[in-house]
Amino acid sequence: MFEKEIEEEADTKLISKAEYDAIVAEFDLMWNRTTTPQEQSRMERMIRLIDAFENSRNSRRKN
Repeated sequence: MFEKEIEEEADTKLISKAEYDAIVAEFDLMWNRTTTPQEQSRMERMIRLIDAFENSRNSRRKN
């Protein structure tokens, strides 16, 4: 889906809410099935994007 962000390891790059929603949906689909090592690596990168997005939103709420 969002190959550029995920493949470039854009862990701290802010993604849009729509991109976040799509990444979460794709991750959920992958989570519920057997995955290849390549897919597992992709899921790890997706988690970093998800965490970075959630952390940036949470830090804005605290301010």
